[in-house]
Amino acid sequence: MRRLTLYGQRFDLLNETGVIMKLHILVVLMLLSCLSAGCTESEIEEIGQSMGCTYQEALNYNDSATIDDGSCIYPDPPEPIFGCKYPDALNHNPSATIDDGSCRYPVVEDPVPGCMYSDAYNYDMNSTEDDGSCVYDTDGDGIIDDFEEKGCTDPNANNHNSSSTDNDGSCDYDQDDDGVYDWAETEGCTDSNATNYDPSATESNQTICEYPYIMTLEDMQSLFLGPEELVLGDIENQTAFIRFVQVDVNTDQEEGLEGDSNANTTSVEMIMGHDPLNEILYQSVLLRFMGDISMDQTTVQGPEGINYRIGNSNSGSWYYARDEIYQYENPFQEEDDGEDEGSGSDGQDGEDDGEEGETLCDIEGLDPLNWADNWVISYANGVNTAVGSNQTDELDIYLEFVGNPPELRFLQVSQINGMSRCSIENLDIAEINIEIDTSLPRTSMTMKIENEVQDDSGSTRTWSADLGQEHFEEVNLTEIVLRVYTDDEDSDEDGSGSTLITEMILSEQTATHTDECYQWTMSWADNDNDGYVSAGDAYTVTRTEKVIDQCPDDDEYRNKEFRIEFYDLWADMPTGGVFTPGFGFFSVISVLLASSLLVGRRNSGC
Repeated sequence: MRRLTLYGQRFDLLNETGVIMKLHILVVLMLLSCLSAGCTESEIEEIGQSMGCTYQEALNYNDSATIDDGSCIYPDPPEPIFGCKYPDALNHNPSATIDDGSCRYPVVEDPVPGCMYSDAYNYDMNSTEDDGSCVYDTDGDGIIDDFEEKGCTDPNANNHNSSSTDNDGSCDYDQDDDGVYDWAETEGCTDSNATNYDPSATESNQTICEYPYIMTLEDMQSLFLGPEELVLGDIENQTAFIRFVQVDVNTDQEEGLEGDSNANTTSVEMIMGHDPLNEILYQSVLLRFMGDISMDQTTVQGPEGINYRIGNSNSGSWYYARDEIYQYENPFQEEDDGEDEGSGSDGQDGEDDGEEGETLCDIEGLDPLNWADNWVISYANGVNTAVGSNQTDELDIYLEFVGNPPELRFLQVSQINGMSRCSIENLDIAEINIEIDTSLPRTSMTMKIENEVQDDSGSTRTWSADLGQEHFEEVNLTEIVLRVYTDDEDSDEDGSGSTLITEMILSEQTATHTDECYQWTMSWADNDNDGYVSAGDAYTVTRTEKVIDQCPDDDEYRNKEFRIEFYDLWADMPTGGVFTPGFGFFSVISVLLASSLLVGRRNSGC
């Protein structure tokens, strides 16, 4: 459909033919009007040219026309698009120009009420509508803030409240309000008169206070009226050390040496001890002659071997030796009832006259009330001291008791106004180290040889000997070598100007060797067949003339001196250990002194 504007009015034309016809009619009417008015031809032409479409939006707009002749033609309007014009609809059509009522909207579910705040204790992530039900647990202890109960929640505090859920800092840790927290309190005896007084204690416990035991003469007497037992305590089955000291006047000295000087005395000090749990023995012996000549040796023997020191702790040296088959003997073990107390160490009856080894400590049947003419008993620093004198025997006695019940730890008997004395002391085990140190310099076995024989019968010479009963080290035969040397000033094969002729490891039992003049035969008799160098074993070395290619009589080799030597491979040195002057004497003195003191003490109860 088109539109026509006529005299300022727009009309819709049914078609182009009708519009053109109307335009022609209009033009004719205007011309007729002009002609009737007497218009000229030029005016009529001017009027025709000034007519046209004056509407700019028209398709045939004539910008030179001044009179709209109703001929304007407009474009056809767009075809309408029907659809849903609402953006929030599921089927919204952004191109629709006319809403046709077809809009469809999403189904709105029913709201889910609940707590929608994530920091709330009862936050519900599925809720869609907050219903004001949120509650909170600020400290995260599982208890809602509204139900928290303030108080002390520490069970170690004095005012602990089991129903409290929130600690308010009110806990009390000083129950007695003495300014010291309960956990810092130290319980102890606060009585300064007690022996275990503890000045650092903050909490007094008088029930644990111990008070000094003040011994009386009757108490001391009761200690000696019981059955025979070690007065120094039960040391048989526990780690213990006892020191024996005996000082004797040397009556053989010249008159000029007599007096108060100790130059006319001889003393023996021995410490015996043991660790029965680890089966370790300890022995230390000190001998002093003429007051200024001394010999000192210490031995520690256990399953790992033997440590011994030659000399005192200032100038002595420690060494390590092994004893592969160690046999522990308790030095404080009581003898069997049927054993002869007079027997020697070798099991044979001794020939003692009853006086050898007797010391001042052998006080028979000591009765404290009657033995001394007077007693002075005192107490100081946990020690009860008893001092008495016996004018008849011209002896003084000094006793020390410790503990409660009291235990005799020190006994000394001495001559009145004299220098002879004897003492027995139970030592503190913490003062003595009783362990075997295997890192010390090694020393070889001793080889206690006896019955040495050199038999020369013409063309044959034999060296033989036995290991005596005093030999105590049992060493594997593979560790000891039997060697034959000859002295030779021109040779320095082993550093001593000697030449090695032949050798045999004892485990071989027998071996032969032939040199330029002789045939050597060596043998070792393991008489107990135990595979060890032990007491009772024996060796034989035989040298015989060669039958073939004999040496001439003037051969220099014939005139050399030969000697037998044992070499310890484990220690890498000849047997005999480190040279120890008087070692055997030490052993003898130790056995005699220990026997006399221990046996005498057991028999007398002292």
